[in-house]
Amino acid sequence: MSRRLSIAAKFFLTHLVIAGIALLIAGAVGFFLVRNLVMADADESLLARAKIVSETFRPLLADSATERERIAREGDRLGREIGGRITVVLPDGTVVADSAVGAAGVPGMENHALHPEIRDALSGMKGVSLRRSITVREEQRYAALPISIEGAIVGAARASVPAAILTRRLWQITGIIWGTGLFALLLILGGAAFMARRVTGPLAEIEAAAKEMGAGNFTRRAQVRTGDEFEKMANAMNRMASHLAGTIRQLDAGKTRLETLLANLDDGVIVIAADRSVRMMNREAGKISGASETMGVGRPYPEVIRLPQVLAFIDGWINGEEPTLRDVSIVTPQGSRTVRCSGTTVRYRGGSNADVLLTLRDVTEERRLSQVKSDFVSNASHELRTPLTNIRGYLEAIQDAVREGAAPESSFVDVALGNAHRMERLIDDLLELSRAESGAVPLEKEEVLLSTFLARVADQHRPSAEQAGKTLEVEAAEGAFRADLRKLALALSNLVDNALKYGKEEGRVTLSGRIEGDACLLEVADDGPGISPEHLPRIFERFYRVDKGRSRELGGTGLGLSITKHIVESHGGSIRVESRLGVGTRFLLRFPA
Repeated sequence: MSRRLSIAAKFFLTHLVIAGIALLIAGAVGFFLVRNLVMADADESLLARAKIVSETFRPLLADSATERERIAREGDRLGREIGGRITVVLPDGTVVADSAVGAAGVPGMENHALHPEIRDALSGMKGVSLRRSITVREEQRYAALPISIEGAIVGAARASVPAAILTRRLWQITGIIWGTGLFALLLILGGAAFMARRVTGPLAEIEAAAKEMGAGNFTRRAQVRTGDEFEKMANAMNRMASHLAGTIRQLDAGKTRLETLLANLDDGVIVIAADRSVRMMNREAGKISGASETMGVGRPYPEVIRLPQVLAFIDGWINGEEPTLRDVSIVTPQGSRTVRCSGTTVRYRGGSNADVLLTLRDVTEERRLSQVKSDFVSNASHELRTPLTNIRGYLEAIQDAVREGAAPESSFVDVALGNAHRMERLIDDLLELSRAESGAVPLEKEEVLLSTFLARVADQHRPSAEQAGKTLEVEAAEGAFRADLRKLALALSNLVDNALKYGKEEGRVTLSGRIEGDACLLEVADDGPGISPEHLPRIFERFYRVDKGRSRELGGTGLGLSITKHIVESHGGSIRVESRLGVGTRFLLRFPA
């Protein structure tokens, strides 16, 4: 890739080229002008010498008695006096004087009648020529004039100078001109370099500020104080940076709010672009689809959402199907989940393509609660219908006996009364559970010693424990706690009652408690048959029974553990169960002391 020139280099090179071209043109024109001037000056000087020669030799040529040797010697003298070569030629081309060869050499010179300058002079005109001399064997500049007496041309007077002298003079003048031009060029280039620095300095500062602003540093300001357009440009850019910083802050704040809202939505949101890539997904969508909310962005949605039924929903939607609500089942590491898929098409203003906005809602808990509600109604109806049916049956039997005049069986009344008591217990438990779930009744907390509270609960169950032939033990550490003693005693009594009912014969039930830091820990343990692992996750559900037949025989309503769980949670605590088949079961309660 070719390197780009800076503005300073362009500015400098532009002036260099313009000034260089101007200097070349001026030099070329000046050279020819000087050459012509040098030649014209040389011709004028030679003509002046030729005139002197003409005037000097006219008397000698007018006297026919004058000897040629004298004429030749006069030519030598005049040549020395003038300081240059002079020649005198007769009309027939014979040379009678030439200061270059001397008087002795004149007889041996060639005829000059055909030389251009002599021919013009003998014709009565000025003769000028530049040619190589046969006599001196060098190029010379010649100028000749006619020598006339009373209108008759009696010869030609010629003066000459070596062309080398003229050339040397020409190059001396040309050198002076070129030196002056070069000096002027250097001055121009120096000025151009100075101006380039004046221009590029502010531009470099503006460029550096623009780069930092482009990198996100909108606090950077261009420091230009030139008082011209550069300063105006820098001020405009600084104002733009301030405006952009404010706008970006607003956009970032809006983006942050939107991302926070999306991230904290209970519903999963996925935006799929027209090219089928994931444009955006929030945390809940990543949790449901098993993908990272950041790693999935920009990738094709089939690579991110690896849930076949959800993909089928999206594919159908993209292919033109109506995006109606659809519940699909998915398998996650946490187990099977039910997800409700819905969506809409999003079109942006000024855009030709539309995005797909997919909403995923985990309705597993909603489904479970709905099922629990349905089971509750069904179980409650069944639990109430059973004693009512028994009461009705025995009352009808008593009615028949009365109609027949016979005494009714006393056991019928006892059974009907027992079923009425069973209904009463069920209704009481339902009311207690409703109060515990709603939290409408505030807790009436009292402080009590741990040992006192546990002894009080144990004393309520000692008669039934002795009747069942089981041992009820209390292990209480030192310390006190605050709680709603009536509700907490009910919760603990439900656990003790279950331990006594379902524990093994002649078994042992342990009621223990201790204070750990700011928490109170209560525990009910038995050495009974234990609970199978598949029952443990549902053991706190309403009307759920591990052994349904035995539970009803023992008078259980199936609500005790659910009531206990809600009471403990209303105290800000938690309850968990540990059980091993053939070893026993242990319930652990933990709540703030």
